[in-house]
Amino acid sequence: MVFRYKEENNPDESKKGTVGIFKKVQTHCRNEEYRKLKDIPRHGSTNTYAHSIRVAMMAYSLAKKWNMDAESAGKIGLLHDFCMIDYHKDDGTVHDGRWYCFYHGEDAIENSEKQNFYLNHVEKRAILTHMFPLSTRIPNSKLAYLLTLSDKTVALQESLQNIAIAFAHLRYHTILKQRKAMRFLRTMLSFS
Repeated sequence: MVFRYKEENNPDESKKGTVGIFKKVQTHCRNEEYRKLKDIPRHGSTNTYAHSIRVAMMAYSLAKKWNMDAESAGKIGLLHDFCMIDYHKDDGTVHDGRWYCFYHGEDAIENSEKQNFYLNHVEKRAILTHMFPLSTRIPNSKLAYLLTLSDKTVALQESLQNIAIAFAHLRYHTILKQRKAMRFLRTMLSFS
């Protein structure tokens, strides 16, 4: 599902609405270091780059709808998982053995600063707390709750997509086995 918000007051914005945020943060998306997120899997059915874009689109759209700072929401949606660690392979040797959900917000802020992507205090705090309630950091602003909601919603969609794909594969292989069994039975019963 793609989240879109129709921009009615600004003729420069696209009819799709979410394009506006990407015009403003295209330097983030074109950055070589940021593009490496395409190689890091996320929630089994996607990669971190695509996940972050979906979170940014949802956060931007909701912020527009709720009269919040949409540019800031879109930016932190893009940068919230700017962490180069595949949590599927995290062996616990990084970050003093802490789990991924407890430290990747810190890495995202650090990586953003290394690439000169400016984040204000509220945006940094939103990124640090976006894993609530899995982490112990509690969101303390509307923007932080918006990011948390957007991230959890998109993550759930991606995870459910993964389950649907698994069921489709299971059904396909079950049908193949049934057909093979039927062919075997036909050959066994058609002996003369």
